[in-house]
Amino acid sequence: MTFSKSSIGKLCLLSLTFTTALAAPATDLISELETREEVRDLTRRAGESESNPVDATFDISGWENIAEMNCYVMLCLKGGKRTYQRVEVAHGGDSHRTDSGATLSPFHTDKLDTCRTSRFNDYTISPEEFPWASTQQGGTGAFLMPATEEEQNHQKTGISAGYRRKGGPEYGQWFKITFTGAPLGKYCSALMNHDPPDTSVCGNNDQTNIWGAVFILANFVYQVVKDQGTPFYFHHAAGSRKGTKRSVESEEYDGEELEGEKFHF
Repeated sequence: MTFSKSSIGKLCLLSLTFTTALAAPATDLISELETREEVRDLTRRAGESESNPVDATFDISGWENIAEMNCYVMLCLKGGKRTYQRVEVAHGGDSHRTDSGATLSPFHTDKLDTCRTSRFNDYTISPEEFPWASTQQGGTGAFLMPATEEEQNHQKTGISAGYRRKGGPEYGQWFKITFTGAPLGKYCSALMNHDPPDTSVCGNNDQTNIWGAVFILANFVYQVVKDQGTPFYFHHAAGSRKGTKRSVESEEYDGEELEGEKFHF
């Protein structure tokens, strides 16, 4: 068969046009696949670092006072930090309760003198630990505050539900705390409803309504001291009394009368 130059030229032009027509959809397909892979990659990376945490929402119904104490620590003692890492395995936080001093039951009536602690009222005998024992940041150096056993039971349910919620943090993942399900108190509102957080409420003598009365919350935040022999005691970890311990001789605080604060010996 004989082809003229004109025929060959037309054939080449047709071939080029056909190839170009096929190439465009292929490029679009590759671009789409790359975009999907980027999305999957971002999804995989969420929670793998403190800078890219997963969102974690916790219903605070029934433990509003504890949530407010948690927010005080996050806002006033940790500079507005809401991002923490869940422990690697189930029961991974059990040792944290010992390391923080929570297992010493520092707010029980028979431990107030020994541990040098005080509490809001006779019902706030259970130690609330923050950062939570279920986080990698819990344990040594965690802050303890007196709470009721009833609210702590509600809190346990709320935290567990937040972890199990679809999209919630798995073991070892970083997550950002958001509280919902009940009106936010002063510290939670300042922390979660302002960007940046409003630390103007963090004064040493700032008062708030908590556990049914008005208190200076900073005076009830403690850390265990383990480097001065046993029995271990706790010192104030916030406010104007930070770093000092309560006197056990009387209802005085290291020689100064405690105004508006009741101790239960």
